[in-house]
Amino acid sequence: MRNWIKPDWLFLFLLVASIGLSVLSGLKTDVSQFVPPPLFPKLALLIGAMVALSAIAIVGAKLDRKHLDDYMFQMVANGAVIAIITTMLVNMIWEFGSGILPPITRDDLISVMMGSWSLGYFFYRFRGLNT
Repeated sequence: MRNWIKPDWLFLFLLVASIGLSVLSGLKTDVSQFVPPPLFPKLALLIGAMVALSAIAIVGAKLDRKHLDDYMFQMVANGAVIAIITTMLVNMIWEFGSGILPPITRDDLISVMMGSWSLGYFFYRFRGLNT
């Protein structure tokens, strides 16, 4: 096995944490009923949060890029793309199969995102970026 570097340990931790979160989420039996807020405040909050947090993520990515070499940054970024696509597809499958599949929770989706980011990172780490 190749030499392990600091991001490897972080993504290994994320992978283990995602499995733990999935198990803990599956043990919960208390399902609370959610009453949705009115549409306009909800949209304003979602759009505001999306814009603000995207700006913070952009600044954070800039800082990461300064401290990581381009190859490492590309592995992390490509792993994140895999995570986003995987999470969207899992959510879509659960929406289509909502009548036959058990309900999916926020913890489940966070677990899928962390685990798929880790798996995406390790795929590019071991196979390279040109696969």
